[in-house]
Amino acid sequence: MKPVRIVQIFLGLILIVSGIAKVIDPDKAISLMVSFNILPNVAIMIIMAVLPVVEIGTGCMLVCRLYEAWADAGACVLFFGFFLVSVYGTLLGLNSDCGCFGSVMESRFGWGMVVRNGVFLGMSLYASVPVFMAIFLKRKSSADEYLAN
Repeated sequence: MKPVRIVQIFLGLILIVSGIAKVIDPDKAISLMVSFNILPNVAIMIIMAVLPVVEIGTGCMLVCRLYEAWADAGACVLFFGFFLVSVYGTLLGLNSDCGCFGSVMESRFGWGMVVRNGVFLGMSLYASVPVFMAIFLKRKSSADEYLAN
């Protein structure tokens, strides 16, 4: 198995666990978003209704190699967002659990979280390179066609 594939599976499993945890226990993540005072409560509720579904869907697509380009792009966007939230919360001096994994695992703000999310972002970018090269640089009609060769 190629290293890129291992990274895709690993990140996919993280997204699946994180999404399921938010479905089971969304309170911590909702409280965090409310404490940021950036978005209206209606927007927060919509995001928190959609985010776990997107995480689970993207994770499943990564693990199963479905719509690989979309899955890799989605993972990059998700992990970039998680990275930004971790930096923002750390710079604000928050010391609370972010709710990233519901009540399954505690994840407190701090530079450790920033590094972890930065590593996940880097891994998602690494996993995306072959797919994006297939689409944009090799001018193939699909990433699947390129990766099959």
